[in-house]
Amino acid sequence: MRALNVMAMLYLSQIEVRALIHSKNERDFESRFKRIKELGNFHNLLGFPKLNRELLLGDEQRDWLLAGEPWIVYRTMIDLLDKREEDHLVIEKRKEIPKHPLIRKIFEGLNDDGYWGKPKDIHTWWPRKDTTFWILPVLADFGFTVNDKRIAKACEYVFSTQLQSGGFGWDPPTKPSDCHSAIIVESLAKTGLLGDNRLQKAYEWLIKRQRLDGGFWCKNTGQIGGPREKEPSCAFATTFVLGALAQNPTLRHSEVAKRGVDFLFECWENRGKIRYAGHDSQIGTDWEKLKYPFTDYKILKFLDVLSQFEYAKQRLRESEMIKLLLSKQDNQGKFTPESILKVWSDFDFGQKEKPSRWITLLAVRILKRISK
Repeated sequence: MRALNVMAMLYLSQIEVRALIHSKNERDFESRFKRIKELGNFHNLLGFPKLNRELLLGDEQRDWLLAGEPWIVYRTMIDLLDKREEDHLVIEKRKEIPKHPLIRKIFEGLNDDGYWGKPKDIHTWWPRKDTTFWILPVLADFGFTVNDKRIAKACEYVFSTQLQSGGFGWDPPTKPSDCHSAIIVESLAKTGLLGDNRLQKAYEWLIKRQRLDGGFWCKNTGQIGGPREKEPSCAFATTFVLGALAQNPTLRHSEVAKRGVDFLFECWENRGKIRYAGHDSQIGTDWEKLKYPFTDYKILKFLDVLSQFEYAKQRLRESEMIKLLLSKQDNQGKFTPESILKVWSDFDFGQKEKPSRWITLLAVRILKRISK
């Protein structure tokens, strides 16, 4: 009965918050957010630190996710239902992923040399959304590893573009950059290459790039000792560097990671007050939008990254960011994409008309991580 009452109160609060967020009378981000705060503390109401899986994932919501495409079912079983990779149902569902028509279509575009698009695309900034730079991270998120020979070949192609410093970069003559390298490193780590010496070299280059404020920025002039060392770091780059560090068990608990986490929380606390360097690194109404793939600096990537660090979980439980995320959930516990990429329109996260199983999975996974 208590769980039922808690859920009823939660949904009532969500309805109230959504009404405020979309109010035509309160367009300004900060004024809307102050109104959200007035609704009270969700986390005290829910006993958030002790929130269990039954409250996070109801039977109907679970069944809806398990009725999805094989990559959604696979990730639901692993990430939300705590199934083991050795579980026969998990094994069977994982085998189905490469056979799905949408996945087959992706691999039809894979060049014999191991890349999607053109060779220059891996160096072009901003990378096209249907090339190796973004396709590999999506497939890694779906559960693909180098055990698939096509992924192994794609990863070898990516490594062939690695610079002597260990980083990866864009534009000829190519130079390494923090965000570009981090996005590639995260995807390579997820595919099972964490023990590869080439990837370790990339990690070594990345962590040396941390700046005075704990963040990261691609500008060499912003490095410690440079003329721009005191300027704010790039929140976009820092988010993706932390995404890469989160895949490394040692670095996940490092001082570098802690300082990076502190910087991202400062970005949230200083929203609207400080203009951060780099690509689209401001928190505002566009940052609020739920979007996948993670090609931009937005709330879902921001929380997905932070929720992987133990150091950040308590602060997230107390953060208004979680209220904002919960406010986007409908009465059935589902989430709908709010920003999309047309090249991914065949997938449920590539449309804005109805709830997305994949976006819902990602959101609930964030909540589950910080509830432990």
